[in-house]
Amino acid sequence: MTATVSGLTIATARGAVLDTVDLDLHRGQVTAIVGESGAGKTTLAHAVLGHLAPGTRRTAGRVEVAGHDPFTADGRAALRGRVTGYLPQDPASALDPRREVLAQLRTAARIAHPGEGRHERDARVRAAADAAALDTALLRRHPARLSGGQAQRALLAWTFVTRPRLVILDEPTSGLDPDTARRVSEAFTRLPWEPAVLLVSHDRALVDRAAHRVLELAAGRLRPAPAAPSALAHPPRHRGPDESAGGGERVVAAEGLTIRRGGVPLLRNASLHLAAGEMAAVRGVSGSGKTSLARALCGLAPPDAGRLRVHGAPVAWDGAARGARRRPVPRLRRAGRPRRAQPARDRPAHPRPPPSPPRTAAASRRGPNRHRCSTVSGSPRTCSIAPRTVSAAANATGSRSPARSPPSRPRSSATRPSPPSTTPPPASCSTRWTPGAGPPGRRYC
Repeated sequence: MTATVSGLTIATARGAVLDTVDLDLHRGQVTAIVGESGAGKTTLAHAVLGHLAPGTRRTAGRVEVAGHDPFTADGRAALRGRVTGYLPQDPASALDPRREVLAQLRTAARIAHPGEGRHERDARVRAAADAAALDTALLRRHPARLSGGQAQRALLAWTFVTRPRLVILDEPTSGLDPDTARRVSEAFTRLPWEPAVLLVSHDRALVDRAAHRVLELAAGRLRPAPAAPSALAHPPRHRGPDESAGGGERVVAAEGLTIRRGGVPLLRNASLHLAAGEMAAVRGVSGSGKTSLARALCGLAPPDAGRLRVHGAPVAWDGAARGARRRPVPRLRRAGRPRRAQPARDRPAHPRPPPSPPRTAAASRRGPNRHRCSTVSGSPRTCSIAPRTVSAAANATGSRSPARSPPSRPRSSATRPSPPSTTPPPASCSTRWTPGAGPPGRRYC
C-alpha cells in the first residue's frame, strides 16, 4: 500500500470540508474521485501531500505516504520530488517562466535520478515528452510561449520524468482537446513503473475509461460513485461555419485576422462573424490559437493584422485605445452640499507661517526655573543662549556647564570649540574629568 488516509477531518470557520475520510491508494491502480465543484476534492489531494489551504485546519485523522507523515517537515522533505508527484489545475503556476521547458525537465531528472549521466537523462526526458503527448519542438520554448494545454502536458512530462511512487492528477485533461486527452489518459494508465494514481476529474468519460475504482465526495464524506448518467438520445444540432445565424443582425465582424506567437502563425487571414443572440463554439487542438482569438477580441492581445467592426463601426484592437474614446463621466455632487471655495491664484491656498526662532535656555526655563538656571550655569548670559550651544558658550566664558547636559556636536564652524590648549593650566584649574562636567581633555576651573 502506497498511501493511507484514516479518519481525516479538515474544517474551516464555517464547518467541516472533509468529515472522517478514509482512503487507501495501492500500487498500479488508478483511484478516481468525482464530485461537485467545492466538494473538497482538491482539498483531499492537497492533504495527501501534506498541504492545507489558508483558513483550513486538520482537526482529526492521519495521513501516511510510503511510511512518512507529509504534515511534518521531515516527511515533506523525504516525499517531495521523489516519492510524490502532483499535477495542479493551473500548470503555468508550477513552471519557471525564466527557463525553457527542456532545462526544467533536465533539472527534475537530475534531482530524481542523481546517478544517471547526461545522455540517460536526455533519453528519459524524450520518453516522458512522448508519453505526455508533448511535441519535442515545444521543449525549447519558455512557459509564456505555451498554451494552457501545452503547459499542462509539459508538467505531466515532468511527472513522468521523476517517476514518483504516487501520482496525483488534479483535472489533468481540462485544457486538452479530446484526442490529446485520450492519449494522456492511456499514458498514465500504462505507466511502466506502476505507481499509485489519484485522479481528480469532472470528466466521467475519462474516469470510466481510465480508473480502476471510482469514489464520490459529497457532504464531506467519501463513498462509491453511482453509475454515470447516459448521454442524451437526441443531442442538439450545431451549425457549421458556413451556415447562417438564422437572420439575426450581425454584431461583431472580424476579417483578415492574423495572429503569431513567437514567430509561429496561429491564425492566418481568418474571419469571424457573430450575430445578435448567437452562441459560437471554437474547437481545435491545444495550441491552435483559440485563447489567442478570444484575447484579441477582448482587446487584451492585439493581433498582427485584421479589421474589427462592432455594429458596423470600426473598433481598435487595443483595449486601451477603446477606453480612451469613451467620454469622461462627470462627478456627481451630493444634493445640498455647498461648493468648496477655490483659492485665489495670486496667493497660495494654505500660506505657511514664518519659521519661529530657536528657543533659548531662558525660554525653556520659565518661572522658578529661571533662578535655577542662573545658579547652575554661573552666568546670566547662559540662560539667553540656544540649548545646542550652551556647553560651548559656557566653556568659552570659563563658567560651569549645566549638570547632566553634555554638549551636542556644533553644527557650524563658528561655534566649534578650539582644540585643547597645550600650555599648563593655572593653579586654580584642574584637568581631572568628572561625570557631567563635559568632554575630557579640557580645562575645568
